[in-house]
Amino acid sequence: MDVSQYLGIFLDEATEHVQSISDQMMVLEQEPDNQEAVNEIFRAAHSLKGMAGTMGYKRMQMLTHRMEDCFSAVRSGTLSVTSEMMDILFQALDAVEGYVDTIRETSDEGDNDNENIVQDLENYINNGGASGGGDAAKKPAKKAEAKADKKAASPNAGNEKAVYQTLNLDDTQKGVLKDAIVSGKHVFGFTVYVQESCLLKAARAFLVIKAIEENGDVIVTDPSSQDIEDEKFDLCFSLFCISDETLEKNKEAILSVSEIEDAVGEEYTEEMIDAGPRQAGGEAEPEEEESGETEEAGKPAEADEPSENLPAVPAKESKPASQGGGAPSKKAAGKPVVSRTIRVDIEKLDTLMNLVSELIIAKNTIVSAAATGGGDAQKTNGAITENIEYLESVTTNLHEAVMKVRMVPIESAVQKFPRMVRDLEKKLGKKMNLTITGEETELDRTVVDELGDPLQHLIRNSADHGLESTELRIERGKPETGTIFLNAYQDGNSVIIEVGDDGNGIDVEAVRSKIIERGYASEDVAHQMTDKEVINVLFDPGFSMAKKVTDISGRGVGLDVVKSNIESLGGDVEVKTKLGEGSTFIVRLPLTLAIIQALMVIVGGEKYAISLDSIQTIEDVSVNDIKLVQSKEVIQLRGTVIPIIRLSDVLGVESTNADAENFVVVIVKKGDSLAGLIVDELMGQQEIVIKSLGKYINNDRLISGATVLGDGEVALIIDANTLI
Repeated sequence: MDVSQYLGIFLDEATEHVQSISDQMMVLEQEPDNQEAVNEIFRAAHSLKGMAGTMGYKRMQMLTHRMEDCFSAVRSGTLSVTSEMMDILFQALDAVEGYVDTIRETSDEGDNDNENIVQDLENYINNGGASGGGDAAKKPAKKAEAKADKKAASPNAGNEKAVYQTLNLDDTQKGVLKDAIVSGKHVFGFTVYVQESCLLKAARAFLVIKAIEENGDVIVTDPSSQDIEDEKFDLCFSLFCISDETLEKNKEAILSVSEIEDAVGEEYTEEMIDAGPRQAGGEAEPEEEESGETEEAGKPAEADEPSENLPAVPAKESKPASQGGGAPSKKAAGKPVVSRTIRVDIEKLDTLMNLVSELIIAKNTIVSAAATGGGDAQKTNGAITENIEYLESVTTNLHEAVMKVRMVPIESAVQKFPRMVRDLEKKLGKKMNLTITGEETELDRTVVDELGDPLQHLIRNSADHGLESTELRIERGKPETGTIFLNAYQDGNSVIIEVGDDGNGIDVEAVRSKIIERGYASEDVAHQMTDKEVINVLFDPGFSMAKKVTDISGRGVGLDVVKSNIESLGGDVEVKTKLGEGSTFIVRLPLTLAIIQALMVIVGGEKYAISLDSIQTIEDVSVNDIKLVQSKEVIQLRGTVIPIIRLSDVLGVESTNADAENFVVVIVKKGDSLAGLIVDELMGQQEIVIKSLGKYINNDRLISGATVLGDGEVALIIDANTLI
């Protein structure tokens, strides 16, 4: 049975545990005596260790084991929380996260042992816990002693545990084993002991058998492979195997599996096979390696509580060597594993099930009405019309229910930022604090998955460019600790995310000077640009206000990434700033990308859709009310001057209403900005399904997609945000 089928579950669980450790370490750094945080970190590290061991990721398991040792020492009081300790642990956590990312990309943990971090943790545990004499501090010493005394171990040690000696082999099994010896292979008998606290004995047994089969074949197991799969054994099981490797190599492979207490074994000769079963301990055993406290460099430590979401993996039936069984080839690097899971409340699934049932009833009713209407067409049509209205109600409710299932809190996209700000604080030498509100605000899962990068760039921008140095803040009478905030909330059919700071704000004149210096515009053109136009240049690729390139900023990619990513999600970004007081970047995103309410309009004889989320009002405007301001058409509506955009000109089609005395103007809104779109005709409101056009159309993002109408026609969807 291949454990790779659990890879998706492993990645989801590992990501959650890594984030939990990060969050609690942030708490612990501020509150060193917070025992609850220590316990939570210990549990998460313990679970990570067990999961990594179950999946066979030994490097990751070793590192998380060392982290667990460290927090075990803190729990027992032999170590205290210090800044140095937290720095090392954060490095270790980054390395664990690196393993998870590598596994997600290649299905393998890679070959980076992170030996320096493991050694730093071991040294810190040894030095910090020496006076307390804690178990965590003594482990490395015990390990060294065990290695030193390995060859001095009594050859008779553990012989009473050699249960494999009592197995009665049948003639076929004896023949296979003796044939292997004749062909130059080794035959070993082993009895493997599982820790008493082990929760998944079958999984451990399977991993032991798999480890042995890396070097050969397992011929006999006691109990049978089916009983092992069903966990019908106590704390030990025995086996006979054929191998190309030595006894010690196979024993090391067995002991490398977590939660294995001990393993005893010996090499068999033809005479021993013919002699039949013996009383356990009746023969002298070869040199044995003490397990438990002894841990070779490649042996991960035991895990008492593996993730409950990783199912028990049954042991597989092994083929005898005579049947062509051989050592399996190593797993090749796989494709990136994309998380497609959403945790859903069972009540939401019940609602979906009920609505699907209603949908089936509505379908059957319509079919029945059409079949039994007979010659009375009016009666038939009336029944079908009535049921179509019922069907429409059910599908609307079904859509709402599906959308609720797809909605997830943005918490998953923002929960890593406190740690990031902590690191930026140390790198930049500025005191800063991050406040997050509204993390429970829900967005479509597809949006949340893509939201992390742009928000990360905005926060880094606030930390590096926004906040002043501590000295300058004190000089200006501000608190020496700068504040970066992230606030999310729902506004109609959109979600607003505000990211800002109480720093210096954007110096528009400095940006204008940089525009001239970089050759983005001539001096005359730059001075004619409005403040908004100047600020928007910050979003251009390659433009940066940083005086030097660092690993934090200066390459001109941060705000460019923000704009492109947010716009690809159907959203937009605007900036509010006040020099000396701070800046706020306002990100507006649609609640869902799949189905929207839209206004259907006709321009140049073609049908188009405009999202209702962007529309404020619809006006009937006389041609005499349209004025020219700086050669641009505008109207004055209830005291507000609104620029006019003729969609026929933008779309490159000929208007069918160009000579009319009155125009239909759709007033659209983007943040605080308004614009009026002149259309030829209104069709009405309709719920539409957005279909992506892929790379077939590229029109400055004016067309955000298409939809198929009820009559089979295709209507393009206009992104009004690009016109404002």
